[in-house]
Amino acid sequence: MNAPLILIVGAADTGRAPLAAAMLRRHLTHRGVAARVESAGVLGHDDDPASPDALAVADHLSLNLSAHRARSLSDHLVEEAALLLCIDRGTARVARLRFPQASSRIHALGELAGRDRDIPDPFKMQIGPWLVYAREIDQMLQQALPRITTFLSEPSAPSIAPGTENQEPAGATTLSFEPSAPAPRSGAAPVTPTPAVAEERRAAAERTAQLLDLMARMPGIVEWNAAREQIESAMVVAQAHPAGVTDQIVAYCALIRAALALTPADPGAAHLTALRDALARLAQPVGADDLSALSARLGAWTSLS
Repeated sequence: MNAPLILIVGAADTGRAPLAAAMLRRHLTHRGVAARVESAGVLGHDDDPASPDALAVADHLSLNLSAHRARSLSDHLVEEAALLLCIDRGTARVARLRFPQASSRIHALGELAGRDRDIPDPFKMQIGPWLVYAREIDQMLQQALPRITTFLSEPSAPSIAPGTENQEPAGATTLSFEPSAPAPRSGAAPVTPTPAVAEERRAAAERTAQLLDLMARMPGIVEWNAAREQIESAMVVAQAHPAGVTDQIVAYCALIRAALALTPADPGAAHLTALRDALARLAQPVGADDLSALSARLGAWTSLS
């Protein structure tokens, strides 16, 4: 009989998720706990290797990710996993929305560790932040271990203490859509309806744009790392809800991540305003013109002041 599966769920499954899986696997082995620990992502980077930074950090921590290949979270993996341990709350929200039948087995790492904390994605950061965040993930895994192991022996998921649970009830998320276009008058050109955008995506984009607007108007009110974390969560949600086959949301989010890599550690009002404008666009379907406009703006990103 196969050992129960713990699935670490990340965004792309190329950085934090495979690192966390390797660290948790080591902790469980040292404690003699029989379990399989694997990872998956919600953004569809199938067969991509671990990022160079993740490989370097793994080597520093005496772990080996050389054989890792990213894969997408699938119905089969969700059905098989005793616990889906999401790397942050944004990823957990996406997983619960896609797989509401498994909501009782989907939890963010911070929830099980008893901490109101998500570890930011150090994508494109230097090795120093990667090491800091990797050690913090390892610490949170150790704090969460008693609750993680309960999922391996109980037929039903344990409850989460009040104050540490951020889960939406299964089926509670409602998607709202743009109203249908009215029927054209006789002889008039047909009206093309606006593609539907999920309310979850719209709300995440608007919240993040409002946060960046607040930071631009009132410097120092929010730490930049916390803002970056919300930006990443908003993009995870947006990419999980494409508005039709013509919505170029994945490419657009890649450009936003490039902008984040060019943004200084202490961004000024100009960078925050530019990011706000880019994030606000996530609330609508993304077209080729949006990609061109953001690409052009990236050319002058470092000169913003």
